Order: sequence, then C-alpha cells, then structure tokens
Amino acid sequence: MQISIVTICFENLEELQETIASIDMQSYLPYEHWIIDGSKNNLIKDWASSQNHPSYRFFVHEPDKGISDAFNKGILKCTGNLIHILNSGDTYHNANILALINQVFEENPQINWVHGQYLQYRGQMHVVSGTKFDSKQLWKGMRMVAHPTMFIKKKLYDKVGLFKLEKKVAMDYDFLVRIRNFPFEYIEQPIINFAPGGTSSIQFERGLQEVKESYTQYMGISFKIIVWQLRQKLLNKFMSTSLGKLWFQWKNKSNQVE
Repeated sequence: MQISIVTICFENLEELQETIASIDMQSYLPYEHWIIDGSKNNLIKDWASSQNHPSYRFFVHEPDKGISDAFNKGILKCTGNLIHILNSGDTYHNANILALINQVFEENPQINWVHGQYLQYRGQMHVVSGTKFDSKQLWKGMRMVAHPTMFIKKKLYDKVGLFKLEKKVAMDYDFLVRIRNFPFEYIEQPIINFAPGGTSSIQFERGLQEVKESYTQYMGISFKIIVWQLRQKLLNKFMSTSLGKLWFQWKNKSNQVE
C-alpha cells in the first residue's frame, strides 16, 4: 500500500518533532507525509526550512478554519491509496506499525479501513484502550474507536466526503457514522501512543452535543444516546474528584502498562 500520512499542527514544534521521529523510524516508510501547519508564528516554518527532510515529507504553512479544515487540506494533498491522520504529539507504538498496517490491507483487500488499540496516559498511569467497532453501539460516541488509529483508503473519502467544517470537536465521530457500513478490520494491539489533552477532552460538553447531532442526522432520534450522555457528564465530574481518580486506577489496573 502507498501510505500517505497527514499531520496537523499548531504552534507545538516539540510535539511535532516527536511525531516525525516515530514516522521516520518505521521499517516500512510512508509514501508521503504531509504536515499542515496552521501556526500564527513562524517557529515550525523556520525549523522546517533549517532541516534536511526525507523526500516523502512536505509542509504547508498557512492559516486554516479549524481542525476539520486542516484535516481536509492534508487529505486533498495525498496521492497514496491509504491515508492515516497522525496528529502532532501522537506517535506510532513501535517501528513496525506501518509494516503491520500494510500487511493487514494486503491480506484483506476487501476492507476499506482499519482501526486498533492505543496507549494513553490517564489517571497517572498508561493504559491500553480501544475495542472492536460495532455500529450498533454508536450511541456511545467514539468510546470504541480512537481516530488516530484509523487508516482509511483514499477511495472511501471519495465516496463519503471529507470532514465537516461545522464540526469543531466531534468531526471524527461524524465521519465514523458515515463509514459505519463499510468493511473494516480491527487490530487487537496498540498501534498508536495517544498524546493527552486533545480537543475532545478539553471541549467535552461541545463534543457530546456534536455527537448527538450527527447520530440524530444519520441514524435518527435515540433515547439511548440521551441517557448515555447524561451518564458521561456525571462520570466526567466524578473523575475529577480524588475518589474518581482512585476508582479509575483500580478499574484499569489490568490494562496498565509499566
């Protein structure tokens, strides 16, 4: 597979460098790597021009209209047949991830996308998260699937469209609902190290609202999603307490990674 990687960034050079390092160490190198830099300052631009980058790396330095717009800019630049969005700060779990992804698609030519588990830092511990996607559970939001683990064939974007600009937080969920019926494969092992502090965790309430809007638009009104989101709001408040943090560590002890 010709794997095109899109990395969006905004005034976070150190995190971008970590992402780049994890890409360049891959045993199966990407076909191309597009970095979409929407920074207001020139720190990333100046650094990029001072380095000798591999021939597969390209930079775009210009303002954007938000995360969805930045994603779309990168996707439209890609010429490979498989696209992965790896945000600045996120990294591949080991040096053989792209080789593994290539193997999965080669062995399963009928699939349109892949997702897997991810390693994240939560509650002062590293835990492995992610379960196999089930379209019947979409009322739970992105609970099963982490967008940074999704590798998507370019032809699927051509079929269902790009990310919606009006979605500021849950643009990945909106896209996931649109591809829910296309064949996929699940990789039951960590493929991405997920950087903490993403937009979805910072703008929690808005993310829930956008999830409900997308679910209702594509799948109809559901009492389940209303009850689930109320539960999530209460749980989010509980998790900010000392007791909640202790409960989280106990609950995820079996998934903890040293």
